[in-house]
Amino acid sequence: MRTLNGKKILMIAYTEYLTDARPRREAESLAARGDEVEFIALAEKKQPNQEEVNGVLVRRLSQTRYRGGSGLRYIAAYAEFFLRVFLRCTLLHFKRHYDVVHVHTMPDVLVFSAIVPKLMGAKVILDVHDMMPELYMSKFGIPESHPLIWLLKTQEKASVSFADRVICVHEPHKAVLLKRHPGAGPFTILLNVPDPNIFGEPFPPRVTAETVPRFVYHGTIARRLGLDLAMEAFGRVLRQLPQAKFAIYGDGDFAEEIEKLTTILQTKDAVSVSRKFFRVEEIPRLVQGATAGIISNRRDAATEFMLPVKMLEYVYLGIPVIAPRLQTIQYYFDEQSVAFYDPGDVDQLARLMTSLWSDRARRVAMTLRAQDRISSLTWHSLKRLLFEVVDCS
Repeated sequence: MRTLNGKKILMIAYTEYLTDARPRREAESLAARGDEVEFIALAEKKQPNQEEVNGVLVRRLSQTRYRGGSGLRYIAAYAEFFLRVFLRCTLLHFKRHYDVVHVHTMPDVLVFSAIVPKLMGAKVILDVHDMMPELYMSKFGIPESHPLIWLLKTQEKASVSFADRVICVHEPHKAVLLKRHPGAGPFTILLNVPDPNIFGEPFPPRVTAETVPRFVYHGTIARRLGLDLAMEAFGRVLRQLPQAKFAIYGDGDFAEEIEKLTTILQTKDAVSVSRKFFRVEEIPRLVQGATAGIISNRRDAATEFMLPVKMLEYVYLGIPVIAPRLQTIQYYFDEQSVAFYDPGDVDQLARLMTSLWSDRARRVAMTLRAQDRISSLTWHSLKRLLFEVVDCS
């Protein structure tokens, strides 16, 4: 039920609601405090067109997510979603009269689907998850001088200028947006930290005592995220630790290549690839007790500005992390909190995976240090910033 001070909020995202941690966490936190929250999302297998999830009314369109490798088809999928959402958002607003429309990217221009509610007095929040210019340079190998990158920066500027408030995911992200678009905003930083309602209370001392080394990776399987490099490193680990296992929970446009690589590297018996995404609620059970969580991102324009949510989830659950030395990761974590290696260096990654298994004391020390680095950045504290953004919009 809506409280006297509650707001009517419509959230929008080109995503599958049940598996996307960030928008779910924000939507359900607002619902829990008494706001009336609805969410327009993509279709999900075996899920109804409309259902209530933890107090949030999820309205699914008939469109499914495109996960291929064609830039043009991504743009077409975004365009289709924009048109569907524009119509649904406009019609719903005439019935529901929302106070706030909260739009999650990508694409940035999705924020303009709320133009009618904005003209009628609703406040609009743009929640920028990724920087589209850098991501397209990374994903499709486009140089910064390409006209498409200019277009993406232009639509980014228009989008952040249109919104009443802008949310970004970390400090380096905010710095880039402020430099590119001076005068836009105001900007609020909301790190993509785990939801305690799903992951439990933060920072338990749970470093593994298992007798078999088990490495984990969960989330999107894309070339820029370097899982093939992690697979090559694991192949070398098996020469010294033949009992080791590597569990990969996720899917994406690079998943087929990863499965083929298990055959090429002769690691099929030691590597499991789920080829499916999991509900957020299932992640703690899947990764708990791992020797280490693997972050394998290549270095490029996009990955320099990524703070992987899986990394924060590993830290939160007490799992040591092996990660590349990339700008944003190093902004939040130091050499004592994370086992760092040079991006793309398969030999270094393999040596770390092997040495960490044999050095439990280091794993414990790393985990405690990592947890200390972000101890003040829990959702218990950060959700107040979300409430301020919504209430001030």
